[in-house]
Amino acid sequence: MSPPSLTMERRSAVRRYATLNAVLEVSAIIFDLDGVLVDSSAVVDQSWVEWGDRLGIDARSILQTIPGKRTRDAIALLAPECDIDAEAARIVAREQSLVDLVVPIPGARELLARLQTGRWGVATSGTGEIARGRLAHAGLPIPEVLISAEMVMHGKPDPEVYERAAAGLGFDPAACLVFEDAPSGVAAATAAGALVVGVLTWAEPGLLKAPYTVSNLRAVRATALAKLLRVELHASEPAET
Repeated sequence: MSPPSLTMERRSAVRRYATLNAVLEVSAIIFDLDGVLVDSSAVVDQSWVEWGDRLGIDARSILQTIPGKRTRDAIALLAPECDIDAEAARIVAREQSLVDLVVPIPGARELLARLQTGRWGVATSGTGEIARGRLAHAGLPIPEVLISAEMVMHGKPDPEVYERAAAGLGFDPAACLVFEDAPSGVAAATAAGALVVGVLTWAEPGLLKAPYTVSNLRAVRATALAKLLRVELHASEPAET
């Protein structure tokens, strides 16, 4: 019979690692912003539904259309006849006024604290001003590489935003791991050649065509190696070590 102390250690090890789904080694990590690092759903829902009410556009149609898309691209799909630049400016201004509703996604602060400067970046469909404001309000660091809507010719699902983010970090997209919460973002990252993890903060399982999924960033652990990042993906929140 094993000594009690050894038995306890074994049981602890089983609890600690039973939820481990995958271990990935990559050169850098690129995060989408909304729904991945920050929860801005209250901001987005309120500003866009108000906009739709003014133009007579059904809220359900709006909320099905906007995930992962730049503001201008979403407006072009929902109300192509309107002044897209003017309407986009109106929505951006309203979103900025609601920044107090933004909170960090669970696990975001802890994960970013483990990553070296220059080994991670953000690729968002929002504007740079919106992105920096949301990161700051959520108490998250602003990365050196932040590729935003106005910096690319084509929004997601085009791969440009992720190609530019990878280039800014000094790596090929194939050497990068992307965390995304929207189908268009998963498609963009996949087209760029990156490995993708879907973050199920709002999407139903199966909606994101990514090889891996996590519930939120509490299910992710990252460790810096000599030249790579070791990333653990857990089926649920891992026990503290």
